[in-house]
Amino acid sequence: MKQMKKTIRVQLSVRYQFFTKSLLTNCLLLLIPIMMVGPYSVIQSSKDNTTAIEKSTYQTLHQLEQTIEQLYSHIDNAKIFFSSNPRVTIQMKKAFNEKPVSLDSLKNIENLSLYFQNLIFTDPYIENIYVYYDNSNNRMFLPQRGSIQTVFTSDEQKIIDTYKNSGTKDFWMEIKRKKIPGSKASTDTLIIYQRLYTRFAYKPVGMVAFEYNLNKMEQYFQTVLQYNNQSIYLIDSGQNIIYTNSKSDDPAGELNCINTTLTTKEELHLFDIELNDTYQKAAYLRSVRNNGLTYITFTPSKEIYKTTRSLSGTYMLLMFSGIFLSFVLAFYKTNKEYQYLSSIIDIFSNPEASQRHFDKMPRKAGNPFEYIMLNIIRLFLDQKYLKVQASERDYKLQILKMQALQHQINPHFLHNTLNTIYWESIRMTSSENSCSTMVSNLSSVMRYSVGDPQENVKIKEELGYLKTYLEIMKIRYTDKFEIFYLVDESCTIYPIKKMILQPIVENSIYHGIKEKNGKGKIYVGIRRLHKSILFYILDDGIGIAPKKLLKLQEQLYTHSDISSSHIGLTNTNLRLTMTYGAKSRLRIKSTKEKYTLVYFTIPLTDL
Repeated sequence: MKQMKKTIRVQLSVRYQFFTKSLLTNCLLLLIPIMMVGPYSVIQSSKDNTTAIEKSTYQTLHQLEQTIEQLYSHIDNAKIFFSSNPRVTIQMKKAFNEKPVSLDSLKNIENLSLYFQNLIFTDPYIENIYVYYDNSNNRMFLPQRGSIQTVFTSDEQKIIDTYKNSGTKDFWMEIKRKKIPGSKASTDTLIIYQRLYTRFAYKPVGMVAFEYNLNKMEQYFQTVLQYNNQSIYLIDSGQNIIYTNSKSDDPAGELNCINTTLTTKEELHLFDIELNDTYQKAAYLRSVRNNGLTYITFTPSKEIYKTTRSLSGTYMLLMFSGIFLSFVLAFYKTNKEYQYLSSIIDIFSNPEASQRHFDKMPRKAGNPFEYIMLNIIRLFLDQKYLKVQASERDYKLQILKMQALQHQINPHFLHNTLNTIYWESIRMTSSENSCSTMVSNLSSVMRYSVGDPQENVKIKEELGYLKTYLEIMKIRYTDKFEIFYLVDESCTIYPIKKMILQPIVENSIYHGIKEKNGKGKIYVGIRRLHKSILFYILDDGIGIAPKKLLKLQEQLYTHSDISSSHIGLTNTNLRLTMTYGAKSRLRIKSTKEKYTLVYFTIPLTDL
């Protein structure tokens, strides 16, 4: 039965090797071209996308600046026009302060209106222009209407109030929501204010205000953007948001999050930032004006590298498809080739049926296995090599059986001898004595140890053997140590390899307790963890020096040879790792002159 299992394992191992070799060959043929082209395409696409967003961001920021600079230029021109024409200023102040406006003033206002009306007609974003000179008649000049009149709308009054409450500012702007006449709808407007001065005076005499339609400007801004979900911010010198197309519920909060970052970054250079839990590519540009704006763009990385992600997905799909196809081809090829190998194995295993396989073979070899079957096996059959091998195997089996019987004789003889000594010691003293007890325990230890070391016993039996062994050691080392058992009884039903604990306890006695002054203590513990059982032996002996401990730990980890004084630990560690895997190797902790702890764990699945 064992031989059959071994044969099956060998066959599976060979089949696995065939499959692995075929799989690797197919993977190399299919995946190397994909692995050469795929990463290059993804990397190149990423570089191209990065270059494209850099150019796009540069253009977007400059187009935004040019648009706003056009608005500023209107304000600058109006300021220069009034300040450089004292005659116009005198006429305007006269018209604003006359009780009834004279015909001469109305004519001058009409001529002045032509200049501003030309701006309104040529700039699609200008909604209104307001000119105001300080006066007691509450009058305002409206170039779009071509007249100077008393303020009669709330919007006009708010503009005058804003000017009067502006403090010392010469230039400022504000956003207002304005109702569309004759409709329930409203529109957002940007109003830019500029104080007016006479040529040689430092005291303001009035102001000019340009009102721009933000909704129309937004339509233009959308044409400037080249990516979906790309957002822009226009920020004034006071860190107020003049315009943004962000869909966030708290644009000001977003701006506060990046203000500190902007101060450390260079203008017109992309940098990465996390905004609203998404990664963005950001850039900014500051106007050279003292009262200019700062323009900021945010572009989601997923939008920039959409093509790259698509290529990556295609690449991964091709990779997985190639791997899957490699598995299919390898499986097919392995099955086909293994049929020939199975025939070879059958011939060697059953020489009597070899002729049946031989007759089915083709005359010409189509692959290496057919070649083997046509040539090498024919030679084996002709020389009757298989029969010789079978005879030799039977001969070796007989030798092994004789050796096994011989090994059983010696322990039987020793056991009978120990029994004789045991009864003789009782006869001499007419009762049980330390000698007879020791001989009885030794007999039990020998009977337990001479069996198959690979035999599984219950943990309870292993503990019983350990206790018998320690009874002998207590007689040898009277009053030298105490033993304490800290055992979870629920663990004692599990099987374990024989003589696992005894070498560790023996090591504690010889290297920890024996050299200690006074009486020592040894603790044997077994407890259940979540998915494993922990075994530990703790003694309060002389401990191990740090350098020696480090060397011992390394030797146990690498399974290198340990000095003969610790041969028990070496053998036990080797048995544990060979039976339960590397995770169950011995582990040692120790402090010189304090304690030594040796422990290991065995997974419940292995038990």
